Formats: sequence, C-alpha cells, structure tokens
Amino acid sequence: MRDIKSGRNLMIIFMLILIIVIVIISAPFVYKNYREVLNPTHDRDGDGVPDDQDAFPDDPTEWRDSDGDGVGDNADSDDDNDGVLDVQDYIPYDNAGIMVEISKIRIKDYLLVGRQNAKVVAKIYIDGNMYVMPEVEVPIDKDYDVSWNVTQDVNDGVGYHTIKIELYYKDLLNREKMLDINGEDDNKETGKNLTISYYLGNRVGSSYPEGGGYKIEDGSDDGNDSVIFDEKDARVYFRIVTVAVS
Repeated sequence: MRDIKSGRNLMIIFMLILIIVIVIISAPFVYKNYREVLNPTHDRDGDGVPDDQDAFPDDPTEWRDSDGDGVGDNADSDDDNDGVLDVQDYIPYDNAGIMVEISKIRIKDYLLVGRQNAKVVAKIYIDGNMYVMPEVEVPIDKDYDVSWNVTQDVNDGVGYHTIKIELYYKDLLNREKMLDINGEDDNKETGKNLTISYYLGNRVGSSYPEGGGYKIEDGSDDGNDSVIFDEKDARVYFRIVTVAVS
C-alpha cells in the first residue's frame, strides 16, 4: 500500500515538474503573441512611441516626420520644408502665414447728407501686399457684421511683420475717402489708419490681441470730433492670427 502511495506521489511531483518546464519553455512564445496580437499599441523599436503613432516604427531615433519628406524631424534641418532652417524658423513645424480678420465695422458719423448708410471698403496690407475687402453698404452708427479675412504666406525666419488696416467710404462721386479708425493718433493727415508691428510668435495660433479675441479700435477716441469738413470716424473689430498654410 505504501509503495502505491509513493508511486502516486512521485507521479504528482513528476507532473508538477513537467508543467513548470512547459510554462518556462512556452512563456516567451506567449509573451510575444500577446504583444503582437493582443496589444494594439506595441512599440517594436522601444522608443516610447506606439507603433500606430510612430512614423518610423523600426527606428528608435525617429518617430515624427512633420513635412512628410521621409526624413525624421530629429535628422531633418527643415521640419516644415518651407526653406527656412529650423534654427532660424519661428514656426519650425508648420509653414506659417498671417491671417487678418475684420469681424465688424461701425460708422460713427453721418457721411453723406440725407443718407442713413454708406458704401465702405477696407484695405489690408501684410508686409506691403494689399488686399481689398469687397464693398459693403453699412448703416450709420450700427455694428455691421463683415466676417472677412485674408491670409498671406510669410517668411517664418522673420519675427515681426507689418500689418496696416485702412477703411474708406465712397462719396457722391464714388471717390474713396479715408475714415479715421485710429483712436490713439489725432493727426488728421496721417493718424487715420492702423499700423501694427505683429510678432509671429513661436506657434500656430499666436494672435493679436492675445487670447484670440477681437481688438476694437475707434477713431473717435482721439478727441477729434467730427463736423461737416472734419475727419469722419469709424470703429473696426479685428484680429491677427498666425496660421499654418499649405
């Protein structure tokens, strides 16, 4: 009877040893299949970036290719392929542009005798290049939604860019007369338009004013009250934003 029990004990021990050996031998196979089949975000080059997010899943030194030129950002000296080297580029991962948007305008003074509205155009200059807003007919002393914008590709290697905004109305002979939208300069000859030295920033989304809201400039703030033969005042709502352009 003891021999039978001893035989059973030896058999159990043998089976346990066999199971342990099988587990040890099969463990690498199980682990490999778990990573490749059950774990969809495995990282085969071990760079800390999951393969489904890694532009170079077999290269531990690269994981991103911002401009899609086949050269990883770490090795690429011009990550956005805009012709400006990263060390000189204010926006190294995107080809930058400047968007100027006019949201609303408001005419503060009567412009033509007996008329409750006026034909108005805006001119925007970005680094000297002019863009003209289509003519609109605006009621006097009421905010008028314009929602017009223009975007220009700019040199990413230059930090500051000059933006100028001018607002005009058409007189009875359809001639353009400048409206005063500069509330900080009371010069009746040169203090009517807005000139902003805009800093490009170091990321897409940088803006003037900061925070992405709209800047309000009102020509009547300069103290030059409008009379028949004096300057005519207007208000403009605008913003300037650094954007990515293709």
